Amino acid sequence: MRGMALAALVAAATTVTPALAAAQPTAGPGTIVRSEPLAESDLIPGAAHGYRVVYRTTGQNGEPQISGGSIFLPAGAAPPGGWKVVSWAHGTSGIAQGCAPNLTGGMADTFNERPELTHYLSQGYAVEATDYIGLGAPGFYSYLAGRADGHAVLDIVRAGHAVDPALSESYVLAGHSIGGHSALFAAHLSPTYAPELDLHGTVSYAPTSNVEQLIAALAQPGLPEVSVLDGFRTRLIMVLAGLDHTRPDLRLTDYLSPLGRHLVAIAQAEIDCKDSLEEAAAGQPIGEMFSRPLSDPAITAALIDYLAVPASDYHQPVLLLQGASDTLQPIPTTVALQQQLQQGGTDSRLQIYPSATHFTVLTQSAADTESFLATVLPTR
Repeated sequence: MRGMALAALVAAATTVTPALAAAQPTAGPGTIVRSEPLAESDLIPGAAHGYRVVYRTTGQNGEPQISGGSIFLPAGAAPPGGWKVVSWAHGTSGIAQGCAPNLTGGMADTFNERPELTHYLSQGYAVEATDYIGLGAPGFYSYLAGRADGHAVLDIVRAGHAVDPALSESYVLAGHSIGGHSALFAAHLSPTYAPELDLHGTVSYAPTSNVEQLIAALAQPGLPEVSVLDGFRTRLIMVLAGLDHTRPDLRLTDYLSPLGRHLVAIAQAEIDCKDSLEEAAAGQPIGEMFSRPLSDPAITAALIDYLAVPASDYHQPVLLLQGASDTLQPIPTTVALQQQLQQGGTDSRLQIYPSATHFTVLTQSAADTESFLATVLPTR
């Protein structure tokens, strides 16, 4: 029943087919495929009005794609130059069409993102929240595909300005978890991919980073059962499914055992958000998923290309926010990321919250986030 409900929801929200998506092959990224005002019941608290959009973007390998997204505007008259924008990148929400938080009541993993978006609205920013490719419109969602997700985060800013002139092209990027990863990719890509937009900075909450070497180290047959990051099995399988989709030349399934191929097939079938995959993967030793180690240099290089956060070429300030009690993306990975960014010449700052978890870091960092946004992109 849940799968049927999600299918109906995404169909109603997008009503776009692959044929329609291909109808204008010369249309550039950010071009609107479909837009409609959001009904009052679909607005988040603090939004006076908004839009549901389907827009053109670019996939991991540079191919034309489409994405869905939602746009929320504050109450009142827009300031001179239009509403400044927070382009929001959401956390893990699933792997099938209809699983974007915009379509499921704001839920990403076990966290409701809507209060965070409402907080941005209360500060006088419009919020443009992408679904990523494949979660809110037709297409395949490649989990943690950095360039694809970064493109979608940037192109909704283009789409927003096209759908409503009250939306500015001046913006900041923000995202949580895999969304923090997406926001960083977007910031890195922005000077060459979207140079006409006016990026002022990036806020990255508990970003997924420095996991590619962990994957290569643990993904090998016969590995004894080890304690790893919370939710690592499911996320590993989703990464493998996405990498296999974007790089079929690697023949990644040749490295998998029958169990591993079965789990990747579940992920690629997009049966539901991720419940079926989590159930199938529960208790399965990681070593039993592989017939050959992923430490093969070609696979390691592909993993780095697919998801490793770039260490340089950020032209605006970056704020990293990390909880010391995070067990999903633990503090050493973000400390290492901060060192990598600084070595790459990035104007970056890391703020650590001793009691914050992967999810409570958003609320505990509110004052620091407000200060950063007010500095890099004042609303008036």
